[in-house]
Amino acid sequence: MKIKLLIGAFILFGMSQINAQVIQGTSSSSSNSDIRFGAKAGFNLATLGGSTNIGNYSTKPGFHIGGVLDIPFSDIINIQPEVLISLQGTGGYITNENLNLWYVNVPVVGKYNVWDNLFIEAGPQIGFLLGDNTEDQYLNGLDIVVVDGFDTNTIDFGLAVGAGYELDDNFYFQARFNFGFINAIKDVNSKNRVFQISAVYFL
Repeated sequence: MKIKLLIGAFILFGMSQINAQVIQGTSSSSSNSDIRFGAKAGFNLATLGGSTNIGNYSTKPGFHIGGVLDIPFSDIINIQPEVLISLQGTGGYITNENLNLWYVNVPVVGKYNVWDNLFIEAGPQIGFLLGDNTEDQYLNGLDIVVVDGFDTNTIDFGLAVGAGYELDDNFYFQARFNFGFINAIKDVNSKNRVFQISAVYFL
């Protein structure tokens, strides 16, 4: 788990270094074409989705933190790749306690300026599982089978959609919903569903 978290931190550090080089290389260009780097943090309300006859999922709170790049594509469209460490999972299902799933998520969203400082956002997201607490869980569906632990998929892929508001040159606020397309738990309908509220501070 510690090694995986270090890998996530290394990715974030790499993004900041790339941005520093880009800014240095474009210092002579106009400010309207600058690529910006920002720090992002926010709140998750996560669950798992999918039809099942074993039990019901419930929501659980979590958080996300990481870095973003804001890349101007045109006068009204920006591309925003991000690298985020995100706590997701579910508050209950066929387990007694919260299922915690730690991901490094890499969304790449397009931001379309629909009016004034208001943007709509959409784009793909890939997630890499850092760790989980499945060793503390057990399956007890229908009281027929009891199994110590269960397998999780190490890769997640989905779609992120939402909206954002740019308060000024430094602060950007987002509300977003992430739909996973891959089961988080192998052989069980369990796709990630995460609502996020975030704040970005551009340096």
